Amino acid sequence: MPTVADLQARRLEITRASLRERLIAGNLDQTRVVVEALASEFDIVDIAAAAVQLAHSAAGGDGDDREIPAHSPAPSKGHRQGAVPRPARGRTAGEKPGLPTGDYTRVFVGAGRTAGIRPGDLVGAITGELGIESRSIGAIEINDAFSLIELPESIAEDVIDALRATKLRGLKVKVRRER
Repeated sequence: MPTVADLQARRLEITRASLRERLIAGNLDQTRVVVEALASEFDIVDIAAAAVQLAHSAAGGDGDDREIPAHSPAPSKGHRQGAVPRPARGRTAGEKPGLPTGDYTRVFVGAGRTAGIRPGDLVGAITGELGIESRSIGAIEINDAFSLIELPESIAEDVIDALRATKLRGLKVKVRRER
């Protein structure tokens, strides 16, 4: 389970990616006036840092998150003292069905917003081709020319092979691990 620090780092990464997309898109003339007015009073890097902090806070990354304490289940009634609890059928104790565990990796898909790709297209292709649950797929980032998908390391190669063998929105796309 990700920690609060992991979530905050991920939110900052998403904020950075959003800002990068906005800079590439251009059309900043209306807001440039505000920056130019502040530049006579403050350092330009401080202005940019304050803008990033505002954008990050507006997206819910205000730093008020707290760690959730680990839950220790209360002993069940009716069990013999010293008895070893049995795992659920087909799984080991504590394992959730259909959720891969371990490290995550990012997969590059060579189609993005301009090709009409949406997160649902990627999730649908992955779950439809491999039969895995959508909740095992991590963050999806759609850029203009490409998309990035966070996946458990244990299923990444299977997903890459499956996406290479199928079409997304009618297009054959390049799929590989992010470099």
